[in-house]
Amino acid sequence: MGSVNITLANGQIGASLQTNDGITGILLTGITEPGGYIQGTPVLVISMTDVATIGITETGNPFATKQLQEFYNQAGNGAKLYLMLVPPTMTVAQMADNANTNGAKKLLDFANGQIKVLGLLSDDAAIAAGGGTITVANSLNTDVYTAASNMKVMAEACFLAEKPFRCIIGGSSYSGVPSGLTDETSGTTNNRTAILIGDTISGVSACLGLLLGVVSSIPVQRKISRVRSGALTNLEAYLSTIALESTGGDASVIAGRGFITFITYPNVSGYFFSGDPMMTATTDDYSMLARGRVIDKAHILAYSTFVQEVDDEVPVNTDGTLDSGFCKWLSQQIVNQVNITMTANKEISGVSCYIDPAQNILATNTLAVVLKVTPVGYATDIEITLGFSNP
Repeated sequence: MGSVNITLANGQIGASLQTNDGITGILLTGITEPGGYIQGTPVLVISMTDVATIGITETGNPFATKQLQEFYNQAGNGAKLYLMLVPPTMTVAQMADNANTNGAKKLLDFANGQIKVLGLLSDDAAIAAGGGTITVANSLNTDVYTAASNMKVMAEACFLAEKPFRCIIGGSSYSGVPSGLTDETSGTTNNRTAILIGDTISGVSACLGLLLGVVSSIPVQRKISRVRSGALTNLEAYLSTIALESTGGDASVIAGRGFITFITYPNVSGYFFSGDPMMTATTDDYSMLARGRVIDKAHILAYSTFVQEVDDEVPVNTDGTLDSGFCKWLSQQIVNQVNITMTANKEISGVSCYIDPAQNILATNTLAVVLKVTPVGYATDIEITLGFSNP
């Protein structure tokens, strides 16, 4: 049986196909509503009207509707969101368990590769009220850290199935002590997962819907923290039960440890996200959500292009090596596709593809292709020298 397998290279940075880049999914704690939504049912919605139509109400599911309303406040009507509510007996770690057929895997299977960024958030108060145990260590619900480890396995499995995605986990039960957080920039290699800390109301949840709303409304190369995009739609921001403005330098410590949180800028009104770090070292090529989304889009384009060549006839020389003209032609096919779909939209700076004609395809039946995209850069730190001039 023929196939196309893609391996990501790391440490490399120094009519177009439609990839539905902004489609997100969210898994939240919730309940079955009488005559309405049935717990554990994956659905696709495009507005709060859809949410009401499927039977999710603020009365029955206030925790979920808060997240969904903030998603559509930020993204606007029409944004596709795959949604599933799971019972309070399911922790966020269990949501992310690839062996749990009633967790995130169920929603991902329902979406069949359409979800590009997935969000997971548990209602810790509901879990505790139902007899579950919430343990806080390293300043978070320990299930959040476990969920991140589990998600690494699930995301890798989906990557191998040619359905790549990135995941954001809500950092619930944050203790308010940033120095206690695990430093995710050191010793971790989970570049497909991020943790969000902070909410739009006082409490121990996280504004996951708001963040996904940003993701769904921006192109793949754009950071969720881009100031030029404008302030977020929320009017308040909290780290645990304390307003952001009263937490001193807590947000900087949280961001410095590799978590996504809120930030404000002097003389600029509104709230912004501090960045888009994933749970990996900053030297990782995919240490930012934006870079991950870019490579995932290139992944889908490469697969969609090269799967057309599976088991097709390939011209070779008498020694079994590839015809050089064919190599150049096939390389140009993917370069053209990526240029039309990504470079022209300024999602990347450029693309190159090389197929070595010296490879003996008669002996291996394997075609090796090297595809490289050059990402855009980011003006994250701007240093200005300011002084007087006396001409």
